[in-house]
Amino acid sequence: MRILILEDDRATAQLLGMLLTSSGHAVVHALDGTEGLKQLRAGACDLVISDVQMVPMDGFEFLATARAEFPRLLVVLASACSDLHVRIEQQPHKPFDVVHKPFRIEEVRRVLGRAEEALAMQASVARAVAGTAPKASGVAVDTVGSSLAKLYPSSAYAQARAGLARAMAHAGNALIVAETGVLGPELLELWRGVAAAGAPWRVVDVGRDPVGGRAALLGETGAGAAAEAARGGTLVVLQVETLSLEDQGRLLAQVRTQPPTRLIASVRRDPDLLLEEGVMDEALYFRLSSLTVTVPSLAAQAEQLDGLFVDALRATPAYPFGGTDVQIEPVALSALRAHPWPDNFLELRSVAAWTAARMRSPRVTLSHLPERFHRARLATLSEALGSTQREHLHRALRLCPSKREAAAAMGLSTEDFAAGLDPNGPLLFSIGARPAPTEAADATTAAGRRHPSFLFVSGDEELRFAAEAQLAGLGLEAHVAADGLQAVAKTALAPHRPRIAILAGPTAPFSDTELIQQLRRLAPGMVVARVGTGEEDDQTHHFPALESMDLFPVIVAHLLEAAASA
Repeated sequence: MRILILEDDRATAQLLGMLLTSSGHAVVHALDGTEGLKQLRAGACDLVISDVQMVPMDGFEFLATARAEFPRLLVVLASACSDLHVRIEQQPHKPFDVVHKPFRIEEVRRVLGRAEEALAMQASVARAVAGTAPKASGVAVDTVGSSLAKLYPSSAYAQARAGLARAMAHAGNALIVAETGVLGPELLELWRGVAAAGAPWRVVDVGRDPVGGRAALLGETGAGAAAEAARGGTLVVLQVETLSLEDQGRLLAQVRTQPPTRLIASVRRDPDLLLEEGVMDEALYFRLSSLTVTVPSLAAQAEQLDGLFVDALRATPAYPFGGTDVQIEPVALSALRAHPWPDNFLELRSVAAWTAARMRSPRVTLSHLPERFHRARLATLSEALGSTQREHLHRALRLCPSKREAAAAMGLSTEDFAAGLDPNGPLLFSIGARPAPTEAADATTAAGRRHPSFLFVSGDEELRFAAEAQLAGLGLEAHVAADGLQAVAKTALAPHRPRIAILAGPTAPFSDTELIQQLRRLAPGMVVARVGTGEEDDQTHHFPALESMDLFPVIVAHLLEAAASA
């Protein structure tokens, strides 16, 4: 976008300009409203971000004047005033959006995403009014925005929707950065409907079928069947980086023959990294990169999964509750966020259909989700550290002229640096074990703590507060956790690991048995009690549910005695 910054403070304008240009936008600056109007008349702008408090023409006066001359102009007002929304309600002309000072990156990016989506819709409507909106399979361009909003709902995907709408309206090549299952058949069918009527359209998913996909694209001496059938139209190649460099070069040659074929390709990861790693052909990359759109995976939008899942539920034919507000219980939401979503939106719609068919009220519980979510797992520590290591080494590689200098900057040998880049390579660092306490230190610790500390696990907040208060009243050290993940984390990070654990309720994402195994791995010999849950066994102590806290001191005394005799 070409963005006009209307700001009388040069330092603020420079800061905002740096943020916008780093996001790939062109920026012009004016110090007041009069100069801003001159800039608009000299060259069209897509968006204006205007300060409110300026002289002689303030932001509201500029908005009214600009709207009269440029009725479709998107104007965003910026101010540090706490009553900005009240002042806007009193004005006859309303801005497209508002941002607050000091500028926050997240808020500015949200506004930019909305603006890109609005501009794409404006362009689609303009083409439809002019009678130039292409149609095929009964799908008109002016329906793209609403269709994309159904496929990729919520504000989390506003920028991706705008990028996809822009790519669909673009007649040339396009590169989409998206993991498996993000670009579903519904999107490709929509895109086909927007493409030129009657033109060939072929889709080849090389990632799902590398051998068959290669054969469909590349014959022994010329084009494969799919590439030949798409000649002069559009060829969609999903996960194009799966092809060898030689085959990518041959594919590029095929689409450049006469008549030329439009190429839409997807890659699963950052194409710049793929280029550096030598798994993407440079000529193909530059042929496609003039229009690149990134559509994030569901795992990357974990914090937005509640809204995304509710939207997917409501889009399911079996959903019985209409527009009623939907609640997702905390344990179920934790399981949704911990799930890796390997098939992304394809899997999201499938899970939503499964859940909707089992709901009896507008409240999602863990029992409504498929069985695999009951045991959702995060990446292991080694996997997480390995991924972070590779990202850090790749960053050094981008900043340094050669691998040798990058290795030197990281304090590594070239061989270790190369090994660390390999997904199957070793970790170049490790977490040292805690040193064993000396006899003197152990005696000091024992003298300072007459009783072992407790870990209390419950999803009931009131119960956690009551238990913590009771333990403190008895002079005992307490750690409380809302679920199994918190319990493991608090045990691992505690200066003196708890010796006694009380489990009062579900321990998602673990089962009780799995959580006890993890806790005893961290604190061998831990005494564990289950309160009102779990089958009885010889390894744990069992007590009835805590309908009141009157029984709690008795449970504590019993467990202290068990810990002393262990």
